[in-house]
Amino acid sequence: MNRTRRLALLCLGAPLLLQACATVAPSRDFDAGESSASRQYTGRFSANYQRYGRDEGVTGSFRWEEQGRNVRLDLVSPLGQTLAVVTATPSGATLDLPNQPPRNAPEVDTLMEEALGFALPVAGMRDWLHGRAAQGSPASTTRDEQGRLSTLAQNGWTVRYVAWQDTQPPTTATTATTTAALPRRIDLARDSGSNPLSVRLVIDPRTP
Repeated sequence: MNRTRRLALLCLGAPLLLQACATVAPSRDFDAGESSASRQYTGRFSANYQRYGRDEGVTGSFRWEEQGRNVRLDLVSPLGQTLAVVTATPSGATLDLPNQPPRNAPEVDTLMEEALGFALPVAGMRDWLHGRAAQGSPASTTRDEQGRLSTLAQNGWTVRYVAWQDTQPPTTATTATTTAALPRRIDLARDSGSNPLSVRLVIDPRTP
């Protein structure tokens, strides 16, 4: 088990070692030129995976920020210490870890898995968090009675939409607009032979 993984486990399970789990600041800025408004989501995650032939798991909270094609994902332990910061932009991706130099790559999923033992599919989550398939790659979907995604298979992942956030109906005819429903709980599973991985995301309701 490498040093970074050991540090993450200590952050999760040893209150006396809080000072060893440094706060992580992102080293990559968002690319300029993205005109979309910034949106943020928070919630909780749990991941179960196999590493070195052993079953392992990790839980915590996450913060997701997106602006167009810019994305930042913070993973935080139950003790409030940042485990990792992922920044993905059109020009590249960076993984920032406690007490480690930044790691850069065209995409960050492989870097995250090498360092932490698990990876969230950041590229796919840009769309999956909004209850839609990602553009540019084949997808197989099923829908519920309300027309919302029920299951989605894409890019080696199976995504199950277990629950959706309640939406408030418009109060007057003048404010009647079509608002896409947002997921409340998403279960993701990747079966990659010797390294299966399952992730549960519970997304906090958005406030007006």
